[in-house]
Amino acid sequence: MNQTEFFSLRTNTLAALALTIGLTGCGGDSSSSTQDPVITENFGIIATAADDYTSGEVELVAIKETGMQASGGYFSGISDITVNGYGQHYYLIRKLNGDQVLKVDIENPGKEVWEASTLESGEQGSANPYQIVFANESKGYLLRYGKNEAWVVNPSANRAEDFFTGKTLDLSGYVPTEDSKDDVVQMSAGAVVNGKLFITMQRLDSNWSPTNAGYVAVFDTTTDTEIETNASATDTVKGIPLIGKNPSNIQHVEGIGLVITNLGGFSAPFEGTSLDVVDPETYQVSSMIPDADIDTQINDAVIISQTQGYILNYAGWQDISLQSFNPSEGASSLTTINNLTGKDLRDIELSPEGRLWLADATLSNPGVRVIDPSDNSQADFIGTSLLPIAISFGTVVANP
Repeated sequence: MNQTEFFSLRTNTLAALALTIGLTGCGGDSSSSTQDPVITENFGIIATAADDYTSGEVELVAIKETGMQASGGYFSGISDITVNGYGQHYYLIRKLNGDQVLKVDIENPGKEVWEASTLESGEQGSANPYQIVFANESKGYLLRYGKNEAWVVNPSANRAEDFFTGKTLDLSGYVPTEDSKDDVVQMSAGAVVNGKLFITMQRLDSNWSPTNAGYVAVFDTTTDTEIETNASATDTVKGIPLIGKNPSNIQHVEGIGLVITNLGGFSAPFEGTSLDVVDPETYQVSSMIPDADIDTQINDAVIISQTQGYILNYAGWQDISLQSFNPSEGASSLTTINNLTGKDLRDIELSPEGRLWLADATLSNPGVRVIDPSDNSQADFIGTSLLPIAISFGTVVANP
């Protein structure tokens, strides 16, 4: 589907919704004032890459019940990319040696609002930007995997030069003293909960091995100062030592806390892989799935509730399974669903409608599988031109 067809479909959808809302309002009191209907439309934002890693681009999807199609690709460039959606905009992040953030309006997908560098003037080496963590529409944090300073940024900026506020969060105190890779903490993921920013750090050694403890640093999002968690009586830093190692993802789940996916080692036996849970108030750490209970790697996870979750279970290259489980029971309840095993599965995310979007990079038929968590059935399949590697979501609000 090309850009013209994509937005013709979107316009027709909005028109139909507006007509429905308008007809519904016709039966009301004639003396009451008429308000313009507000229509919210959600979009899937998919980062894709060529199978030989020579290029990457973005594809967009107008979300509906079924029959979804992707448009694009947009902003063809390097393959090491990811996307972060927030409201009507998404941010294309070009990672290792790309060192750029592009802000894009979903309603004008072929042209960036701006393109900003993720390096300060005079900085050497790649910042390897990983994620923008949003505190609100005008404040966020750019996590830079290749540096020890996260940036305080303004996502609502209309100009590239106004994106970086000039403020940073210094994480250099977490660099391992004995053996570290490039003397950086490898900040990998973040989440904001109740006015606090939580940043995971991998702290890998010089061989890219997780011999050092993974940590979570906590910052006040109003003052941008680090909070003393008193999580350990034996270290010299303020953050939270994790049980697992090599954290790669963090998700806040109501009633559970912060669920952190730890990759452990990058190859078998994947020592240190786990799902840890951090209480965002007490900073206590517990295990949802401990390393001892699983002999493969937990590559990614989505937790829906205290009794429903999913992981991407990595056994080897292109040998990944989608498994459901009960978080209150742990690894003993892991079950492969829809025979999705032995596949090249790159990402799993929960959509605004509460369905799972699974990035399936099968070379012969790449796309996103949409899974209904109520019965784990496949509700839709969205074909992509290149291999899907990362998924995010955005929302457009319109008054037709």
